[in-house]
Order: sequence, then C-alpha cells, then structure tokens
Amino acid sequence: MLSVANVRTAGGAANYFAADNYYTRADADRSGEWVGQGAKALGLDGRVEAKQFEAILKGYLPDGSRLGSDLRPHRAGTDLTFSMPKSWSLIALVGGDTRILDAYAAAVKETLGWAETHLAETRMEVKGQEKVVPTRNLLVAMFGHDTNRNQEPNAHFHAVVANATKGPDGKWRALRNDKLWEHNTLLNAMTMARFRLSVEKLGYEIGEQGKHGNFEAKGVPNDIRDAFSSRRAEIIDALSNMDSKGLAARNAANLITRSAKPKIEDRAALAQSWAAKADELGFDPAAIIERANARAASDIGHVPTLSERVAESVGNMRLWASGLAEKLGLSPVDPLIPRALGKRSPEQIAAVHAVASAVRHLGEREAAFAKTAIYKAALDFGLPTALPQIEERVAQLLRQGHLVAGKGVDRGMVTSADALALEQRILSAVDEGRNRIAPIVEPDVAGERLQALSQLKYGMTLNHGQEGAGRLILSSHNRIVAIQGIAGAGKSTVLKPVADILREERRDVLGLAVQNTLVQMLERDTGIASMTVARFLRRHASLLSSPDPLKLAEARAQYRGSVILLDEASMVGNSDKEKLVRLANLLEVDRFASIGDRKQLGAVDAGKPFDVMQKAGVETAIMNLNIRARDKTLRAAQHAAQGGQIAEALNRLKPHIVEVKEDAAFAAASAWLSLSPAEREHTSIYASGRSLRSAVNEAVQTGLKANGELGKVALSVETLARVNLTREELRYAKSYAPGMLVEVARRQRSQGLHEGRYTVASVDAAQGSVTLENRRGKQFIFRPGQLRPQGDQDPLRLFEPKPLDLHQGDRIRWTDTDHKRGLLNADQAQILAVDAKGLTVRTSSGIEQRLGKDDPMLKRLDLAYALNAHMAQGLTSDRGIAVMDSREKNLSNQQTFLVTITRLRDGLTLFLDNRDRLQAAVERNSGMKTSALEATGMLKKAAAAGLAKGQEVQTSQGREPPERDRSIVKPFEIGI
Repeated sequence: MLSVANVRTAGGAANYFAADNYYTRADADRSGEWVGQGAKALGLDGRVEAKQFEAILKGYLPDGSRLGSDLRPHRAGTDLTFSMPKSWSLIALVGGDTRILDAYAAAVKETLGWAETHLAETRMEVKGQEKVVPTRNLLVAMFGHDTNRNQEPNAHFHAVVANATKGPDGKWRALRNDKLWEHNTLLNAMTMARFRLSVEKLGYEIGEQGKHGNFEAKGVPNDIRDAFSSRRAEIIDALSNMDSKGLAARNAANLITRSAKPKIEDRAALAQSWAAKADELGFDPAAIIERANARAASDIGHVPTLSERVAESVGNMRLWASGLAEKLGLSPVDPLIPRALGKRSPEQIAAVHAVASAVRHLGEREAAFAKTAIYKAALDFGLPTALPQIEERVAQLLRQGHLVAGKGVDRGMVTSADALALEQRILSAVDEGRNRIAPIVEPDVAGERLQALSQLKYGMTLNHGQEGAGRLILSSHNRIVAIQGIAGAGKSTVLKPVADILREERRDVLGLAVQNTLVQMLERDTGIASMTVARFLRRHASLLSSPDPLKLAEARAQYRGSVILLDEASMVGNSDKEKLVRLANLLEVDRFASIGDRKQLGAVDAGKPFDVMQKAGVETAIMNLNIRARDKTLRAAQHAAQGGQIAEALNRLKPHIVEVKEDAAFAAASAWLSLSPAEREHTSIYASGRSLRSAVNEAVQTGLKANGELGKVALSVETLARVNLTREELRYAKSYAPGMLVEVARRQRSQGLHEGRYTVASVDAAQGSVTLENRRGKQFIFRPGQLRPQGDQDPLRLFEPKPLDLHQGDRIRWTDTDHKRGLLNADQAQILAVDAKGLTVRTSSGIEQRLGKDDPMLKRLDLAYALNAHMAQGLTSDRGIAVMDSREKNLSNQQTFLVTITRLRDGLTLFLDNRDRLQAAVERNSGMKTSALEATGMLKKAAAAGLAKGQEVQTSQGREPPERDRSIVKPFEIGI
C-alpha cells in the first residue's frame, strides 16, 4: 500500500535528518538512489549522499539555488512509502527470490515517472497573475527498506520527493504537492498493476485481491502473513482499547505503539531467524518459488512477449481473447468493446475490458468524470494489464467518439457519447413542450385567485415567491416547468391551494417523489395523491420502449390535461428524468413541474438534470425566502450555507458547535439522551454518512437500555445491509465474499438461477466464479461476468448480514417495502412489544403489525435514532443534533452541510471533530454532480437555444423596488 506523509522536521529538516538519519543510515546506504528528471537536471545520479540529501531537504540545491528564506521556512518534502503486500515480502525476503524486489522497485520507478509527467506542479507568475503550472519533473531520493520496526520482513520503498521542481522558465521553485496526495491510491494501483504483470511472468499466481490494486501471492495463507505482522497486531490491540475506531484513532494507535527503528547489527542472523520462524510455522517459501519457476518454464499462465506473439498462431490469441471475453460478458454490440480483438496483445485485450468496466462503473454514478478516475477504476478491476495500455485504450475511445473530452476548466474530464445524448434528449423534451399548452388559469387572474383561496381556506397569505410558483403551475404556456426553491421556502405550502384550484378546474393532480417517506409527506402536507418515481416509471415502462397504440390511447385518456408534480427534483438522475419528461409529452399532460433545490443533494445515479434544465432556460419560478427557520441565528447560518459561505455559516453556529476530537458520534448520542423524553420527540439526530449514523444508533440504543427505557426482552435478528456497489462491480467475482447474500431479482436462465435469495458459499476470483447456495442447500456456480453490462434494472442485489437486537421501545426504519402491510422503505416505526415469537410495530401512519421471528421484513430494517443526509432531505424538525467528520472526505461537502443544517426550525447543536478542518474540507468540495453538457462546453449553446425559444419566468423575493415586475427576467439576468 502507498502512504503519503509530509517529511517531519525537528527544528528544521536538516536538524531532524542529522539527528535521526532515518533515511540515510546503514540499510539505506545500500539502496538509496536519485530518481527523476529534476535529479538529472541537477546532475544528481547514483547513490544518495547523506549531507547533500539533507541540504536539499532544507532548500539548498546543488546549483546554488535556495528555496525558502529565513522568514519563510522551507517545507522539506513528501514521503511516498510504497509497501509491498506481506506475502510477497515473505517470498522475497524469507524465500530469497530477490527478483520480486527488483520487480517491485521497477514498478515504483515507473510510477514515479508517470507522477512527474502528470502531477508535478508549481506556482509562478504568468502575465501578472500567480497560477499553478505543470513542471513535468521531480527530485526524488528513493530508499529500499526490508524490515518494519519490529524487524520483521517488510519490503518497502521510501520515495522522498524534495520540495523542489524546475519551472517552465528554468527557475527552481517549491513543488505544489497537492496532486501527489490527491492521486495516492491511483499511484498505488498503477504500481501494483505493473508489479502483477512482472510476477506473473516469473510464474507466480495471484491470490487474494484487495482495494486499490493490492493483491497477495497465492500459496501464502493469511495466518502465516499475520504471524509475521506483529506491528499490525500491536496497532489493532491498541485500537481495541480506544473508544473510537476511526482514522484518527488508527493513526494514534500507530504512534502510541511506534518505537524507534533499531539498527540491524547482523543481517545474516536476522534472515536466519526469519527462516527458523517460517519452518516452525510449517511455511515453505521455497516450494512456492519452485512452483513458480516450473510454471514459467512451461509457459503456463505466461504472458507472451512481443516476439513470442509474432511467432505464435493467431488462433491461440483469439482463443485467449474469447476466453477473457466470455468471463467478462463480451457483447458484440457493446460500443466500448471492439469486435476484433485477435490482433491485440493480452495486456491490450485486458485493458479494453478494464476501461469498458471503468466507464460503465463511473457512468452509473456520474455523467462526466476525470480521466484519472477512469485509470484508477480500470486498474481496480484487477485485470492483467497496466496503465500504459489503459491510457492507450482511453485515447482510442476518445478518437473514436465513444468518449468525449471536456473543455475549458473541465479539460481533465471526459464523458460518454451516451451520457451526452441522454442530457440532450432531456432538453429536447423540454423544448418539445414549449408553448404547447393553454393556461389552466389565465395569468392575469391566477395570482389573485391563488391568494384568495389561500387566505380563505388556510388563513395564510403567500409570499411573492410562493405566489409566483403557483402562477407558473397554473398559467404557463409550457408543459415542462421548474420551481427552484431554497430549503425552507415553503414549497409544499403553496401546493395545497394550487392543488385545490386544479381540482376546481377538473384537473387530475399526481405527485411524485424518489422515496416513500417523501411520498407520504407530500400526500400529508398537500393532499395530493402521490407515488414513487420508480413505481410510476414501472407502470408506464412499455410506453417508452415499444408502445402499443391501444395502451397509449388509454394512457393518454387518463393523463391528458393532468398535472404532475415532482418533489425534491434534485434527487432524480438523468436516466429517470429523461423518461419522465418523455412521458410528459407522450401522455400529453398539461403540466409537469419539477420542484426542488438544485443546491441540495443530487441523485445517487448519474447527472443533475434539475440544475441543467434551469441553466438551459426551462421556465422557472424562484423561491428564495426561508420561512422554515424561526431562530434568527439559525436562519442566518442557513442563508450563508445556501450561498456557499461556509465560514460565515460556521461562525453563526459557533456557540452551538462542539468539537470532539474522537468519537463525536458518541458525544452526539449522549447529548440526545440527556434530553427529556418530550424534548427528544422534537429533536432529530442527523449524521453525514452511513458509518456515523450506525455509530450514533448503536450508542443511543445502548444508552436507552442502560437507562431502563427499553424492554428487557431482546429479539436477536439478522438484518441485511445493502452492499453499495455499481452494476459493473457486481459483474466481478472479487466483489463477493462468503456469507454474503445475493438476491436475484430476475431469473438468470443461462446460469440456472431463479428469483430469490442465495448465500455465497465460496468465491474463486481467478476463475470469475461464485458458488451460491439456496435455502435447501443446493449449490450453483454463478459467473457474475456473464450478467449483461448495460440495463436500467438491477438483475441482483448484494447484502451483508448484520446482527441486531431489538427491544420494546426501539425506533426502527424499513429498508425494503411490503405494500400490502403498509411497511414502506425508509419509513419509520416504533416497536410496541417483543417476545420470543416476534414483535409488534406501529408505523408512522399508525398501522400496527405483528411480525413473527421468521418474517422476511425483520431482515429489512435498521435502527432509526439517527438519519443520514440523503434520508433527511425533505424532512423538517424543530431542533436537531448533527454530527459531521472532516475525515469523511466524500461526505464533507457543501450539499451535505446545507441539507444537514437546513432541516431545523429552532436550533442546532453541531458535533464535529475539528471545525477548521471541516470548513476547509467543505469549502473544497461542492458535492455537486457533474453534467456531460457542462463538461464538454455544450450547455452554453443549449442555454442560448432554450432562451431563444422562450424567456424564463422568475419570481423573486429580492430587494428590488416593488414597482418593478420581476416575473419576466431577460436572458442575461439569470447568470447563464
């Protein structure tokens, strides 16, 4: 694994290395060497000399240049530590096959070469402005070590990247090392990919595969690896005594147990002690080496060289290619897979499949993604190829037009031709519905009628934004419109009188939402009959594929002239949105209105169509007045967060922020438990992600049990936690593990699998097979790679068993749906009674149900004391306790932060690990999904075309003079 750290200093870099000599003592002298174009430019070659190395780390270069100054200390450098997996260290160091060390060193050097070409940067003045510019050179001192601090075999290389790089103008400057940190997992993956090809050529077989390209050697059992890993055991033991188990706790455990690395007095004696221990454990690395040599000699599993491939028959190559194709589900109509593969090398064929898998995998969650993300994902799938072949294949797809490169600020991004076409179809559907509808209520009377009904029936006066949103739904000439409302703007409030008027006009109204809980809220708050988006699309799927004229006529008769309202529209991705707008035109509805906030959380699936539609000029009403928050401080913080002013938001919340370095989840749970039962009913707990939510749930349940607030009788159940993988990841056997449960949604005839649940009995990742076992004990050989690569519906779902004790009084939420009994996915329930035979629950709608201990829904639930951001979007509570952790990089973003603090009316207490770090993490990461049209620069053209066809309607509660009509906004005023 690759770890990255800034080189530590003690009174300056030179003093630290002079005192410690960590990188330059005896064992390093044998292997320290200069690497990189930066080293060549300074005439540095061969062995690293200690004094010169220390001087460079201090900023004094051999050519006389000095980096930094007395007033501004110079950062020494960055330590990239490449650690070989333990099994390979044992074969190389205990077994004596030093070819493995050479192969790993060569892989590290190749990675460093790529890093300096693509990641080396500096800051310099360009035309009067300081800019970040690429330099394409690094100054690296590389040292090979073979032991850990407990003097166990642990082959690793320290690539110490000096804080110096030569700029395009020839001057030496400090290195901007941000990209080295950002891409550390990619650097590890490319190292391991090259290392894999090398050891396979030596005849070794690949064993267990892990994250970021890591893999062990076949034939070295886990217990042997553990026996030579006492450092790991020390860290785990220290961690077990800590309250927290997070990243900071693991780092702390590492430091607590870290002793000075002793000098090796007798290397021969140390090697003998390793051999004796291996013999005592019954481990014979020589046997593994002998098998590898025999395999290499007989060419079994051997990857041919170029000259060998020229000599061998084309038929054998095609056989190899077809075998890999069969394992990976090759489709003759897949645009990412060429039909003719026989002329390519094995590494190139593997790269074709790896890149296709990477594009599918990334494309399921994002419409556009970084080119380096393709490289990383392709390497992670663990096929026998390396980065040069992957880069070559990506370049081919770009030339062929299957991938499209980003432009401008997104030039490092790519998207697929399919993703572009999908977004273009969404905007085309919007255009198709322009100026096609007669107003349901005439514009000149719609506002007055809306206000009159609202005041008469509900005793409230709508604000300017609410009235404008209602007028848009009632009086637009366009079929497809949008309502952009910030969190707490009262979007649901205005829908009640709007729905009443629509019914008076004899129009059917249907509400849609992405979650069952949001459907329930929409129905409760507005009285509009509603359903989930998924259910609506399933009901009309046949109309979108090959519509039967009779069925289409029946559907149009049902929906013609009706109004469909999509709530929390930002949570709908491109694929579903395209179907919805296409159906709106096909069914000839009078209005399809998307309602939401484009700054809040987006869809799990790819795209942000609600945002793209607005930027492309869909007719939009704006609601920007927060009427939810009643507390002034909270309202000011929410306003700042809505505007992306994270520092201001945190400053406003400062009196209500609690910094807890470790285990903020426990602190948040304790704060909630300290409230009275009545206060708890009005105080929700929000956690930024799944891990924190689980920790809070566990802590709250433990506290309630200790307080005697839960029943003493417990029902132990085994719940099923969804494994969050893409469809493409599910096509790889290594994604499965014994004990997991596979739920087959559609019969897989070719593999003999019926609908139902199967347990994973064993996995053979090398052969791409998974052995499944049904409830009767019958086993089936399942080959995930034969699943169809594309498709909107998941053919199967994967779960991990999770034990859970349930008590009377526990608060739970469902993770699946049983419509017949009113048990709805994401809905909450209270456990009323527990006994040995089962339990009784009461749902949020007041329905009581008895569930026997074998009831399948007992597997599809979880505790619900805390909710994460995706569960919370659309919900409201009086007070809240929230917990966020800056170390959860993907979850520390502006969207999650905004949703977390805008759920509340009267107050918020925010628990976090470090305020400054959280602020920095959130400011760096918008959390916004990507758009194919934006990345390629095509959205501006789409916006211009859309605005030319019809001006966007905006209503605003801004500080404009009351006499100015803001209902019509000119194109240049909407910030496109």
